[in-house]
Amino acid sequence: MTVNVQTITEDEVRRATEDFDTTVTGERRRERARARARAEDENNAEAENDDDNDGLSDIEKILLLGLGAAAVGSFLNNGEEVVANSGDRVVTRGEQGDLEVYRDDDAILYQPGAQVRTETYPDGSTRTILEREDGTQVVTIRDATGRVLRRAKVLPDGTQIQLFDDLEEAQPVNVVSLLDQAPPPVVVDAQDLDVEELSALLDEGPEYDPGRSFSLGQIRDISAVRNLMPAIDLDVNFPTGSAAIPGDQLSDLVEIGIEIEDALVDNPSEVFLVEGHTDAVGSDASNLALSDRRAESVALALAENFDIPPENLVVQGYGEEFLKEPTEGPSAENRRATIRRITPLLGEQVASAQ
Repeated sequence: MTVNVQTITEDEVRRATEDFDTTVTGERRRERARARARAEDENNAEAENDDDNDGLSDIEKILLLGLGAAAVGSFLNNGEEVVANSGDRVVTRGEQGDLEVYRDDDAILYQPGAQVRTETYPDGSTRTILEREDGTQVVTIRDATGRVLRRAKVLPDGTQIQLFDDLEEAQPVNVVSLLDQAPPPVVVDAQDLDVEELSALLDEGPEYDPGRSFSLGQIRDISAVRNLMPAIDLDVNFPTGSAAIPGDQLSDLVEIGIEIEDALVDNPSEVFLVEGHTDAVGSDASNLALSDRRAESVALALAENFDIPPENLVVQGYGEEFLKEPTEGPSAENRRATIRRITPLLGEQVASAQ
């Protein structure tokens, strides 16, 4: 086991209204702008290189993300091909053509002044203990790909709050049966809800009682599972190609932010899934990475502007898979984020503080 300890500084933290330093293909934004200027001056279209591969091997791309050699073996042994690398995210394509995005699930936890102790094990998995200045600790176990498996919080008085636990193998999901029995998913625009309606929607249980709980991985990966809980499309629309929330749209998160604050006062183990989306412009791989970044930005905005601990939020991008407006062209309506409360799906393990 190797141990690394660091203190998070202001320079290491991205704000919700700031974009990432790189594009979804891993190209630095300033370098891209200079390349475009040269291309115009020289009338040479080849000066701008928008190739997802960037001349790197699959192994080099994964190591750039910092996932380590164990992750490299996991990806390549499964026949996955790295099709996009942004420096903070890797997107792979499986043998069946399915895409998967990998990121550091702890990234949304990093706040200035926090001390982070990371224990890395031979199989590539990690145990991270993040301690805030007030003494609160967040303990996270991640697999070799960076995906979170277990997260718990320890308050300064010693109270332990378990948020979710995917360490034990979950019962498989019968998707066909679930689709047959569950009602159509409920998706509501936040702008169409008054405060009472928003509060009631966040407090609702599953649309259908499946008689079981689900792992966080199942909720993230299987739409039929997460659609058991109502979803709220937020009043935030991202600029093309950007994961930064426009500053004038932060106020549109006030009502949902206050309602989540209140929910966490009642039950500090509530968990909310923040989902990012794109329009259909661009490659599916780049859009998946971009949507995942957008989900992270919304989570950061909620944590920065409200009394919402980021550990109670999980981010997941879905690219262009779930278009709100059925168009292949540019669409602000599709460049959006969605949030839903998933605590009831996780089951009794997160019902209350321990």
